[in-house]
Amino acid sequence: MLEPRLSQERFTLPEKSLIGLSCFLLFIWTVPGTIALRLAVTVALLALSFSSAIKAWGWPAVAQSFAAHRNIWLIYLALTLWIIIQGSLFGIHKQVVFKDIWGQWIRSGICGLIGFMTAFVVMRRKPGNGGPILAGMMALTLAFQVGLHDIDTLWRWISEGRLPFQETRIAKSRSTLSFVTNLLMALIAAELLARVLFRKRYVAVHTGWLVLVVGMGIFATYVLGTRFGTLGLIVLLISSATVALYTKRKSISPGAFILITTIVVGLIASFAWASIKSDPRWQTFSETVALAMDTENHAAWRDNSLPMPALSSGQLADASAYLRVSWGKEAIGAILRDPLGIGFSRSAFGHAMQKIHPDYASDLHCHSGILNFAVGAGLPALILWLLFVGSLIVSGWRSFFARQNPSGLLLLLLVSGFTIRSVVDGNMQDHMLEQFMFLAMMFLVLASSDTKNQAEI
Repeated sequence: MLEPRLSQERFTLPEKSLIGLSCFLLFIWTVPGTIALRLAVTVALLALSFSSAIKAWGWPAVAQSFAAHRNIWLIYLALTLWIIIQGSLFGIHKQVVFKDIWGQWIRSGICGLIGFMTAFVVMRRKPGNGGPILAGMMALTLAFQVGLHDIDTLWRWISEGRLPFQETRIAKSRSTLSFVTNLLMALIAAELLARVLFRKRYVAVHTGWLVLVVGMGIFATYVLGTRFGTLGLIVLLISSATVALYTKRKSISPGAFILITTIVVGLIASFAWASIKSDPRWQTFSETVALAMDTENHAAWRDNSLPMPALSSGQLADASAYLRVSWGKEAIGAILRDPLGIGFSRSAFGHAMQKIHPDYASDLHCHSGILNFAVGAGLPALILWLLFVGSLIVSGWRSFFARQNPSGLLLLLLVSGFTIRSVVDGNMQDHMLEQFMFLAMMFLVLASSDTKNQAEI
């Protein structure tokens, strides 16, 4: 637990720099050509967060903060130890394995450490309002990025006379920006739910601005046209409705329950319908899945020089759906063949396929983060990872319902959304895993703080 300290205390210059650099890192994570800059900022943040914390409050206070979340950190350390040992024993391409252990896993863990320590510093300096300040800064950073995309899209629509559907010039790819949009919507959903359910304001922003940001996120999700961004938004709607109904379960009448459920289902159905109508890939999805499951008779999944199999209409199957389903099936087969894994790597799936298909010449990861992780690190790692994210979800749940802390709900929505998306998207790698660890561990600390200074609305 954080010790009481006057909220009126001002941030020192190093602490202001820590917050500013954290926002800067969050922004540039998705900007192409910034890998070296990101690494430099990460190193600077790691040093700055620990030096600021130890100088102001000493190592015992830092150690106490880690001890308050010892179970979560112990699970993560056990998982890290397993990945290193497993790579040493079972890695079939050890040079690649250990390169990715450092470049993917350890680096994302460092980002989680930075998020944790940044939140520690902020909450120690301002225990009463540090959480809203930090959460607000993170939300503002993400909203700025999504807003830039929306403004650029509208400008191109006006100047070019066409809506630039499934295009973005703000991030590396539309999938990357859809991931950012999902993060932003989780933040806003947590704040809005706190206001609706408890009549309390966490972040000092007028509700009208929050509604505007929701509109920005919905527009960005629609224009980006990624099925997994849409899925993330639908999951968020369902999760938010579930939380709301659970919170008001004792006071809500059967009629109100039916009405709310109808409205939520209607909203989800409307958004899903709009997505299906705007994306013709959904029209042939079921037939594409049937072809994709027949990996024995169709080889396009393992040789990218071959055309996609033909549908009954004569048109070629949608490559995205066909490949993801085929790779998913084969990834499950690889896990069953090597349950202890073949060595952690973002290329684990490709290495597994090359073991049984020497001529394999397609993507090296299967575009399912959770399956690729299990193929590489094995079922023990998968179990530990699920325990890790499950512990974060439980912490968020307890924080929100026991202390009415919106950061707890944000932690719950952030982690559950990331985990569900990892089933169908390759988000457990690169900057996406780094962003997740950074924000998840940051909000873990914020979720453990009290919210007695929340303003009534």
